Amino acid sequence: MTVSLFQADQYHLNVKADFPPHIKHAQLKVHFFLPPQLAENSDIINPASFYQNLLQKQLLKSTTTPSITSLQQELLVLKQTAYAQAANKISLYRKALSHFVTDTRIIVVQADRGTLFLVDECIETFCTIHDNESKLTESRLYRLALHQIIYYFYQSLLQLARSLQPKADTNIDRLIEKIKHFAEINNLKLHDVTEEGRERLLNKLHIARKVINSPYKVKRKKLKNGELAEQFIFGLAAAFAMAFATGVAFATQRAFGNFSTPFFFSLVLSYIFKDRIKELGRNYLMEKFSSRYFQHQSRFYQGNSLLEIAHTKETFYRQKRSQLPKKIQSILKRLSPQDSTDSQVHWVYQRSYNFSDYKQQNDSEKFIDELTINLSKTLRSLPKILSNHCYHSEQKIRVTTVHKVHTIQLFVSITTDGITDYSQYRIVSSRKGIHGVYNININNVDK
Repeated sequence: MTVSLFQADQYHLNVKADFPPHIKHAQLKVHFFLPPQLAENSDIINPASFYQNLLQKQLLKSTTTPSITSLQQELLVLKQTAYAQAANKISLYRKALSHFVTDTRIIVVQADRGTLFLVDECIETFCTIHDNESKLTESRLYRLALHQIIYYFYQSLLQLARSLQPKADTNIDRLIEKIKHFAEINNLKLHDVTEEGRERLLNKLHIARKVINSPYKVKRKKLKNGELAEQFIFGLAAAFAMAFATGVAFATQRAFGNFSTPFFFSLVLSYIFKDRIKELGRNYLMEKFSSRYFQHQSRFYQGNSLLEIAHTKETFYRQKRSQLPKKIQSILKRLSPQDSTDSQVHWVYQRSYNFSDYKQQNDSEKFIDELTINLSKTLRSLPKILSNHCYHSEQKIRVTTVHKVHTIQLFVSITTDGITDYSQYRIVSSRKGIHGVYNININNVDK
C-alpha cells in the first residue's frame, strides 16, 4: 500500500492512502510539529476545530491499470450484459461501463496519436454493442456514458491538433470532424458559445460521472459511540467539580454555621473554582481518553448497498516528546538547526482501519482514503512580517518584498501486518499560504 502527502492548493494539504484488497487491518498516523508562532494562532490544535478543518473523501478504484487491453476486456463484458435482465448481469454491466468510461478518460489525457486511433476503434465497438438503444437494459446510463466518452475524446483530439500547429495532420482533422458529426446526430453537446453554457455543460458532465461511478461510490455512516463517550467524560468532570464545591460548602457550614460570613465566601469561591476544575478536568480526561481510544467511529458501505467495506476509528491528541516512536525520535535528533523541533508543539492524528471480509475477497478493487487538511485560518492569522530584498537585474537595482516563512514538520506513518513505514515532510508556509511541500529521504535512519 502507499501513502502520499501533497499540496492540494494554496491553503490545503492532502493525505492520500491506497489500501490493496488483501489488507485486513491498518493504522495511519500523522504527527504535526508546529512552530510556536503557528501553534499560538492555530485553530486546529484542539479536536473540535481539527475535525472542522478536515475534509474526507473515500472511493473504490479498480486495481487494473488503464490500457487499450483493459478497454477491450471491458467491451467483452459490456457485449455480454448490455441487454441482460438478470440482476447480477445488470450489476456487471454497470461496473464494466464505469470501468470503460473511467479508463477511457485516463488514457486519452496523455495519449499520443497512435493511441487515440486505437481508442477511436474501441469507441466504435462500444457504439456497435449498444446499437439497439430501445432494448438496452440501462439506456439512460448508456447515454450518459456516451456523452462522457465523446466529450473527453474530442477534447484530447483538439489538444493534439493544437500541439501540432502550425503543421496540420489530415487524419487527426478528419477524426475531429467525424466526432463532431457523430455528436451532432446523437444530440451530444460538445461546446457552448456562452460562458454560462460552458459551465452548465461541465457541471452536467460532472454529475453524469458521479452517476456512472455509483457502483464504486463509498457511503460513510458516522457512529455516535465517540459522542456518547465524550458526554460521559464531560459529566464525570462536572461530577468531580460539583463534589469539590459541595465538600467545601459542607466543611465551612459545619465549622462556622449556615449564615456566617466565612460560609458565604466559601460558597462563592468554591463555585468559582468548580467551573475551573470542571474545564481543566474535561480537557485532561479527554486528552487521556483520546490518546488511548478514539473520538469518532465511521462505517463505509459500497454504493447504495448494505455491503460494509471498512470500519474506522479516529482521534486527535497532544503527545509528549518522550512517547514518540524511536524512529521519529532518531530523525528529530538529526534535523538541522533551522528545522529543529525542540520548541515546537506536537499533535497526532490517528486513524485505524478494519476492512471487512467482503472487501478482502474482492481482489479487483482497492480502497482509497483522501484526507484534506485546511490550514487557511491558521496561516491567515499569522502576523504580516515583510522584509525588503534588493537585487541586481538587467543593469537595474530592484527591490521586492519577502514574507517571513515558518516550517511545519510532518511525519506520516502507516502500519500494516505489524510493519510500520515512515515518511517525513517539510512544509514551508507563510501568511500567503503554503509555499512548498518537500518529501525528506529517511531511508538511511535506523529504526
